[in-house]
Amino acid sequence: MNDKLKKIETLEYDYFKKIDFDLSQDLQKMIDGLNSKDKIKDDWKEFFNRIDKKKQNSDFSRGAERIYYWLFSQFGKPNSSPIGADMFFETHNAFVHIDIKTAKFDNESDYKGKVPLGDNQTSYSGEGYEVHLPTFYSKNKPSEKICLTYIINIVYEYNKSDDIVILAILLIAIPNGELKTIYGNGIIGRSKNKGQAFRYEYKKNPKFELLTEKPYRVKFLFLDRRISQEKITGFRME
Repeated sequence: MNDKLKKIETLEYDYFKKIDFDLSQDLQKMIDGLNSKDKIKDDWKEFFNRIDKKKQNSDFSRGAERIYYWLFSQFGKPNSSPIGADMFFETHNAFVHIDIKTAKFDNESDYKGKVPLGDNQTSYSGEGYEVHLPTFYSKNKPSEKICLTYIINIVYEYNKSDDIVILAILLIAIPNGELKTIYGNGIIGRSKNKGQAFRYEYKKNPKFELLTEKPYRVKFLFLDRRISQEKITGFRME
């Protein structure tokens, strides 16, 4: 086994656990933040309902991003690079990208064991699409640091009152591009926007393959009690 690749997966998992811990230690704070929109919904709902569903999803995502900026305020040093995720931090041994993705429950193409990635949200390169992130920043230089990428995937629906109800929140670790020899093309799904990255189909290979205990690359941060895990991920998690 290549020690370098195992070290990459170890770092991916270390930060996966850190993100999970930071958010899970005060889960109610996260949920309350995401639902804070409801307190003033009478002042924005009329205008929100006028726009098309695609833009509604984008605007909901933008609102959620504000909450995670707040929750990750102590995660690391923010980086101002124009190419990168919604949140981009430098730590002592890594550059960490964290993106927020929202998916409407009736649009299974954006969840159900997969998540769409943009070209600024992954280093996992392949044929027929572009990625703009390196596997390492300042590669082969004394200041070299690994590039790690994660997704927080929020699945939601509208209730009978046309309010947004969050059904699930998942944390997903995207394999670093150096791991292409391990995960291959099997995890690459059709891009949401042609030529721009791909849909990461984590259900095809959902575990950290090089780690001894093979933990999952996906973790539920929140799940509505009415919904099964399998309904969201498309597979049964052990």
